[in-house]
Amino acid sequence: MKVQDFFDNVSDFFDNMTDAKKVISMRKELLKKFLTPEMKKAVDLGCGTGNDSIALGLNGMEVTGFDISGKMIEKARINSKKFNLNLDFSIYPIDKIPIGFNNKFDIAVSLGNSLALVEEKTIKKSIERIFRILKKKGVFVLQILNYTAIKKTDSRIVNITQNPSNVYVRFYDLFTMPLYFNILRFNKDNPNNYKLITTKLYPYDKDFLSSVLKETGFKNIKIYSTLGKDKFNKFKSKDLIIVANKI
Repeated sequence: MKVQDFFDNVSDFFDNMTDAKKVISMRKELLKKFLTPEMKKAVDLGCGTGNDSIALGLNGMEVTGFDISGKMIEKARINSKKFNLNLDFSIYPIDKIPIGFNNKFDIAVSLGNSLALVEEKTIKKSIERIFRILKKKGVFVLQILNYTAIKKTDSRIVNITQNPSNVYVRFYDLFTMPLYFNILRFNKDNPNNYKLITTKLYPYDKDFLSSVLKETGFKNIKIYSTLGKDKFNKFKSKDLIIVANKI
């Protein structure tokens, strides 16, 4: 299933699966670590239903969110209104963001493993667009899963969550390039009432992403294991956080 179709399908249960209210509260505090008083405008790349956009907005930022899924964008607009925020959302993949956004943002974030959904053929172009939409001295904060550790442990289960009526299982098929990512949703009282959807992920690692960022022109590249800026361990850390600057 294409990424756009995958997330159109996920949009109706994504917030329940991820516990959106909890995520927004946590991200609001964590993203403060990357903001400075001079920053005014932020962009959320792969914004989904708007969790990180809302977190940035609650920190006083003027936020634009981009996503490939129109249905996720619809949810993001609805969710942001619940927090009395006037955020701007548009349907674009990263590599197709219009040039009118060049040199507009003080900070760009791509969290929730969003960049791992970008195909090999467009990943470099996508990072180039991120560089160009940032202002001089702009900051890029990237989070994807640490696929080096995942491959080492051969751990196919990403997460299992539930709400009062449904169970959600996120898992991989094979550790190849690309790999197949699945979400299985089923009713706790009637497991035969299920939905399984699948798309491709690209398990980019620290060395590859750091190299592309440097080639694009990013400087002062720093690596962490959490948004709390904990030390990164290539074979143990769950997440890979990369912070880079446009000098």
